[in-house]
Amino acid sequence: MRPHDRNPSLVWALLQTGVALVLVFAASRIFVSQLGVIGPTLGIPAQLVALLLSPIATEMPETMNAVIWVRQGKERLALANISGAMMIQATIPSAFGLFYTPWLFDRSLVLAGGVTIVATLLLFFMFRGGVVTGRKLSQSSLLYLLFAGAVLLR
Repeated sequence: MRPHDRNPSLVWALLQTGVALVLVFAASRIFVSQLGVIGPTLGIPAQLVALLLSPIATEMPETMNAVIWVRQGKERLALANISGAMMIQATIPSAFGLFYTPWLFDRSLVLAGGVTIVATLLLFFMFRGGVVTGRKLSQSSLLYLLFAGAVLLR
């Protein structure tokens, strides 16, 4: 809020943090409610829309950092940043999902799990073999596009 202050006061820092938290909370509520609207409009279940769109929305800051770091030749740092953020999202929210939703797997959810396993193995072997480049990391995102295409064709 005060970009020209070299050392803004704690009050300004707390105010900016509070405003950001309120905006994130409000925007996330709108986003989640719209997932339930978009799914039926497209003729696909809301959980599949969430599988397709939520990673894009929630990982955008990490993705932008990763793009910058990959351009600087810091591929490992980029992947560690994204992996760390995904790991955090995969713990508590996933636990609630596992405990409080029915375990009804259809083909699309099994496909999502399969693509995730393939992507994980691909990245594991790339890093293990020391052949990681920005181009190869970018190409691995084609698996996500393959998944999105398969869901939309379904």
